Amino acid sequence: MAEFKEISPNAPLGAKVHNWFNNRFPTVFAEYRKHMSEYYAPKNFNFWYFFGSLAMLVLVIQIVTGIFLVMHYKPDAAKAFESVEYIMRDVPGGWFIRYM
Repeated sequence: MAEFKEISPNAPLGAKVHNWFNNRFPTVFAEYRKHMSEYYAPKNFNFWYFFGSLAMLVLVIQIVTGIFLVMHYKPDAAKAFESVEYIMRDVPGGWFIRYM
C-alpha cells in the first residue's frame, strides 16, 4: 500500500492541494521535477537561443504554408484574384493557411 504524506491542517490551500495530488499521482510530480523544474541548462544558453528557435519556427511555417498555397495559386494576371478566392472559399482550411 502506498504511504501518504501528512500535512499540517494549518498549511495553505495550495500546499494542501499539492500534497493531495502528490499522494495520488507521485510519478507525475517526480517526472515533472526530473524533466522540467530541476533540469539544468548550460550557462551559455540565453534569451538569444529563444529568439533563434522562434525565428526558425516562423521560417518553417512560412515555407510549409507557401508550398500549400503554391499548389492552388495561378500566377496569371486574369486568374490571380480568382485563385485567391478559390483558396479562401473552396480549399478546406485554405483561409487558415493563407492567413498563416
